[in-house]
Amino acid sequence: MKAALDASRDALLDARAAALAGRSTEAARPIETHGYLVCLCGPERYGLPLGAVAGVTPQRPITALPGAPATLRGICAMAGTIVSVLDLAACLGLVAEGEGGHFVRLRAQEPPLALAVDRVVGIARIEARPADPASTLGGGPLLGYVPPGSDRTDDVRDGFTILDLPALLARFLS
Repeated sequence: MKAALDASRDALLDARAAALAGRSTEAARPIETHGYLVCLCGPERYGLPLGAVAGVTPQRPITALPGAPATLRGICAMAGTIVSVLDLAACLGLVAEGEGGHFVRLRAQEPPLALAVDRVVGIARIEARPADPASTLGGGPLLGYVPPGSDRTDDVRDGFTILDLPALLARFLS
């Protein structure tokens, strides 16, 4: 009887060890993620690709340009460079609720650009998804929705919409 119990226990332990060994190789695989700077525009959250962001500064005084479209708030100096400031809410066709709390300076833009947003929420890292042009929301600059809880860093708990910056800016830079 004791030999049968020992054999049964050994078989159970061997099965658990094999299951744990198989699971550890699965968990050891790195998960590719993409980073997004998540910003508020009114009640909505939008994610800007982290690689496209040069920096974030608190809102500062800007100089309005006469005859400029509503999307262009004006110009200001940032790090010794004159930068055009676009209102992200206006660019997306939303009603701007405030004067913006942060400016998000974009990397490698000519002319130099910053986006005025109500507030920067944080940086989210989500699992990489294959690009699918058919999945854009309405065929515009909205690439897709990231549901709540998708941030692997747990810094941004709410969902947000990923912006396609080239598509967004193409309308205003042409």
